Amino acid sequence: MKNLLLPALLLAGGLGLTQQAAAQTTPVFKFWSLKANAQDSAALRSPSTMAASSVTLRKFVLSNGTAAAPPKPFSSLYGMAFAPSADGGGWSTGSGGTGSTLRRYYSVQVTATAPTGTTLRADSVVMNLTFLSTTSGTNVGVVYSKNGFTSPADSTEATGSARTPSGTIVGAANGTTLFNTFQVTPSIALPTAGAAPAPNNLRYAIPLNGATGVTIAPGQTLTVRIYVSCSSSSVGRYALLRNLALKSQQAALATRAGLATTSLAAYPNPVQNRLNVPHTAAGRDARVTVFSTTGARVASFSAQPGTTETAVDLSSLSRGLYLVEYADGGQRSSARITKE
Repeated sequence: MKNLLLPALLLAGGLGLTQQAAAQTTPVFKFWSLKANAQDSAALRSPSTMAASSVTLRKFVLSNGTAAAPPKPFSSLYGMAFAPSADGGGWSTGSGGTGSTLRRYYSVQVTATAPTGTTLRADSVVMNLTFLSTTSGTNVGVVYSKNGFTSPADSTEATGSARTPSGTIVGAANGTTLFNTFQVTPSIALPTAGAAPAPNNLRYAIPLNGATGVTIAPGQTLTVRIYVSCSSSSVGRYALLRNLALKSQQAALATRAGLATTSLAAYPNPVQNRLNVPHTAAGRDARVTVFSTTGARVASFSAQPGTTETAVDLSSLSRGLYLVEYADGGQRSSARITKE
């Protein structure tokens, strides 16, 4: 039962229920790291019967990665590097590019298809997005369709404000162009000789349809297009996209019966090696347990009696999404964390 339950809790983002909840739709989570290729993660595809898919580019092309300065097409540091031309140029309207205005023929596209007999709900697009060496006219907009964009009118603009995953507003939809747009800042500068390049860590969460979300009927495909623009006329101005996720904030369908579950404020998140887990004064049998997205227990640590925080070493775990749970008697606290 636990192995079936934990993936739902982990991928849905809905923790804190104490009874089984009746929900009409299943939360959707698709994740494209874009660090090695454009394929989505099978481990983070929920439900597991959902079809695989890749990120596709419309008019944009991947970085050629041939010179010392430009990033590779895919990398753990930047993610996917792309532009109107392979050398990172072609953005200006004089070159037939976007300029500072989002244009329908330049976009990044992802899809999610609901399996037969399953209704899904998608709430937001979450991504790391920035530009290399420029903030000139760097904008982004998100549009979705449930009919494959068969006509220009067959699309709906994402509504609401772009936020960090913690809730901080980083750009409000302005509605002054074809799309609700916001400015992408800051940029990543090319490193000088011997300097370590900065990672692409600017992260946004963009709601698709306010608090309502988008329902995907069985067999239906939701297509999401991310439009980006840049007005720089120089080469080497790549858009950088990584850790792209299509996810739901909907509550999980069930929780572990009979246990009170609360939110756990583990930090830092994302974490590289050492994770700190604050908790109530630990009893003799208190433990911190880490589960994978499949519900498998991958690490377990004892909490010292009487302590109110336990530090755990996650350096041996692979990068990805995990559920961290603190349990002490009849109380449980849990949190989703990202291991980098």
